[in-house]
Amino acid sequence: MPYKCGFEFEYVLVDSSQRIRDFTSLDFRELDRALADGEGTEDDSLTRGDLSIKSGYWYLEGDERFGPDGTFLDLRVKGAEVRTPIAGTLTGAADHLLRLQNDLEARLAPLGLGLGIVGFHPTLTEYRIEPPLNDWERAMRAEHHEYGYANVSNVSFGPDVNLSFPGLNADGVVDLTRKLTHYSPYLVPFSFSSPFFDGGPWGGPSRRTYERTWRRVAARCFVEREPAPSVEPVFVYRPRVPAERGRIEFKAYDAFLSRAHLLAGAALVLGVCLSDELPGRDDVPSRELHQLAAARAFDSPGIADGAAEVLEAARTALAGLPDEAELLRPFADLLDRGRTPADDLLDAYARTGRTFHQGGLR
Repeated sequence: MPYKCGFEFEYVLVDSSQRIRDFTSLDFRELDRALADGEGTEDDSLTRGDLSIKSGYWYLEGDERFGPDGTFLDLRVKGAEVRTPIAGTLTGAADHLLRLQNDLEARLAPLGLGLGIVGFHPTLTEYRIEPPLNDWERAMRAEHHEYGYANVSNVSFGPDVNLSFPGLNADGVVDLTRKLTHYSPYLVPFSFSSPFFDGGPWGGPSRRTYERTWRRVAARCFVEREPAPSVEPVFVYRPRVPAERGRIEFKAYDAFLSRAHLLAGAALVLGVCLSDELPGRDDVPSRELHQLAAARAFDSPGIADGAAEVLEAARTALAGLPDEAELLRPFADLLDRGRTPADDLLDAYARTGRTFHQGGLR
């Protein structure tokens, strides 16, 4: 089945001393002006958000705050996001991402800032919504579910793997989204990169998954239908631009630390979508299984067995796409060794005290 793809990737911002800079120390409007007029501002396939502040192939990401009358006041910046134009291959999308990442790094350098990668903020204990939400903000967040749980989303980071399958109808799109939601606990350990909290190890490989992937969706899709009123978190959305119609977004991965692992993660999602061997379907992500995976990863026999199942099913499904199948190789190695990327971060922490990956994808 032919496919189209793209990536969205979140980065932390770091200063010359390799300290994370965020809503505690960044001025949104000043930084936004410095990064304005980047590439992609004329790309009609991109959404721009209600405020049109998500313009182009990169933009600042964070928690939007409004006045009592709905006037936009501030963005509590958590970092920067790069998104790629639509591509016809996974490697093509990754090439776009690295080029845009390098362009963003060049724009940040005169400001004394650079990029870093982490799945969950390694030193903060929480993001406090200050000042408290006003009545307008509470009503808006109740209506627009993507604003929910800002206390978690504004300290967590990860990629969106975006796929679409030309010719697949709305029922098929929703079915694949439900499949990804079911198997998410077995996909995500390959990405785990958030073993730190409050300045040190917290006891498991993914604080992000433990806190986030059950409060918020594992996958969502954009089709012309209304979401089921009883399903929370909401995973069906109406397209905001024509290019979004039929898009599936897998949103549960931790932040990948390398290009090879990002491509393996995308190939795994693609293979799960194409597989005829995976019958599981769910509307909402399992809190129990995600938290088990977050705490134990491949040390849990059930999680390890599920990861092996989805990896083999993806490999079989991608037999007709040998280039994509080959991208899975790094994950087979991780599973064989019972390791996640979080183990590499913990090793670096033992040597240097560093709690995140410095620089961008390489």
